[in-house]
Amino acid sequence: MSETILDAVAEIVSGLFSIISGLVTIVCSLLAGAFSLIDNAINNSPQPSDREKTRTEIVERYVERHRSAEAQDFHEQMLSMTRQKPGVSFHMLRPEMDSAISVVVSAYHTVMNDDEFKPLITSANDYEGHAQKSAHYVGAALDFRIKDMGNIQQRKELAQAVREDLGDRYTVLHEDIGRNNEHLHVQLRSGTYNRKELWK
Repeated sequence: MSETILDAVAEIVSGLFSIISGLVTIVCSLLAGAFSLIDNAINNSPQPSDREKTRTEIVERYVERHRSAEAQDFHEQMLSMTRQKPGVSFHMLRPEMDSAISVVVSAYHTVMNDDEFKPLITSANDYEGHAQKSAHYVGAALDFRIKDMGNIQQRKELAQAVREDLGDRYTVLHEDIGRNNEHLHVQLRSGTYNRKELWK
């Protein structure tokens, strides 16, 4: 009797193993099929052409911005309040630099005691001799001639006045003091603007 029961139990267990083995085989087949479909979908999806890749990279690298009509009028007004050395290019000049021009012109007027004086801009985005990552190349810096203004004390006062009036967002450097290229360098402080924005 007990042998009959043991034989029956053995048959049941053997049957269960067969069923489980069959289920495992089915599940493995389903998973293999699913992975095959996913792999085909990935490998056969359309890839962008080289031209499309280039366009994508350009979009990620640069964003083109345009002044509003009012901002363009202000830009032209600020330039009219200065003189420009021949060859100076204002291509891509950022709107923040128009505001800087206004402050610089006002400081010149105060130091020179002449409300009609027009400072000379000697460099914007036009000179290849600047440092490789210079703010000049992204329209975020201007140089103003200062060598022919009054005496050294007045020039230092001018630089300090511009520095104070522009505040922390700008860097103001009185460069090449006493030399033929003495000038006032005014730029947006690094990290306060997006170098990937190109203003037109």
